[in-house]
Amino acid sequence: MNTTRIAGFVAVLALGSQEAQAASWDTCNGSPVKWYSGPVVYRNRCSIPDTGNVNTAYWNGLRQWDDLSHLVAGFNVNPVTDCALDHSDGQNEIGLCDRAAIDGNNGVTYSTVGVCFIGSNGIDEADVCIASDLDFTPRTGNAFGTSGRSTFVHEAGHFFGFKHEGGHSILRTSPPHLVTGGYESSTLWPTNAQGMRDLYGYSLTKPNLLPSAMGVVGDVAQTLDPALTRTVCRNTATSVKFYVGNMGNAATGSYSMRVHLSPTAPPLGYSESTNVVATFNHSMAAFAEGTYTLGFTVPAGLPFNTYYVYVDLDPAGVVDELRENDNTTVSAMLLRVGC
Repeated sequence: MNTTRIAGFVAVLALGSQEAQAASWDTCNGSPVKWYSGPVVYRNRCSIPDTGNVNTAYWNGLRQWDDLSHLVAGFNVNPVTDCALDHSDGQNEIGLCDRAAIDGNNGVTYSTVGVCFIGSNGIDEADVCIASDLDFTPRTGNAFGTSGRSTFVHEAGHFFGFKHEGGHSILRTSPPHLVTGGYESSTLWPTNAQGMRDLYGYSLTKPNLLPSAMGVVGDVAQTLDPALTRTVCRNTATSVKFYVGNMGNAATGSYSMRVHLSPTAPPLGYSESTNVVATFNHSMAAFAEGTYTLGFTVPAGLPFNTYYVYVDLDPAGVVDELRENDNTTVSAMLLRVGC
């Protein structure tokens, strides 16, 4: 997933790089290269139809970022007969492309900026191409690899002026990209969100909890528990690992975090609340994150079966969040209760 920056026909002067935690962007004479007025976005209707998975992936990609700051001034649609995705034509267009046309990448963002000479400099135009052969169906909690949905979120980050990051970030330079819980699992992470706050400001002051079965160890994204079936006996102690982050710009206050077991696969298992085996009190600062080992005892009366292991954040809904549909996820590990 690349980003290409096209300077305004002459060499760019005084171009540097600034970091806010892990989020980073180009600078011009010490000022960020960003949108200084709200961009209007044009959907390439020829490749992104009005309904279906590609359409919802498009909207999720933009809204994961724009819902934080409400920067985009308008969402327009080009005629369905206009199948070209042109650069430097005054339109900020987003569409699908043949992979060969973008040098084999999953996605490319072409950003046009003016000449950095005196004072600040902004983004004049940005166009996004997403490889058309990607899978755009939603993922469920612990799926590895890059999807069309995560690519939309990734390239939308470049659209707003952000560069590649490491760690827990949708702007990681290589897959797998972390996913969180709920139906729409392709999301921002705390460092991405903090960068959005620093560049554009938040429109609301709220926390937003998100869990993941994946984490970054060193610089390698992996499932925190291996994707295998662990055999356990009733009335014995075991544990599960989850990542938890707060991508909101406010602390959560105290909330409960619980583990529940279910023979039902996601996404239907997300909404169940039976077989709660552990509950913890927790709180998170703004933009905080951490990986937690959650211990519990397998109930003595639990029926013999194979169980998915879910973590639920704030199931009572005491925390007023930016989004309420991303608080549950599922481990890659299954538990087989057979003794």
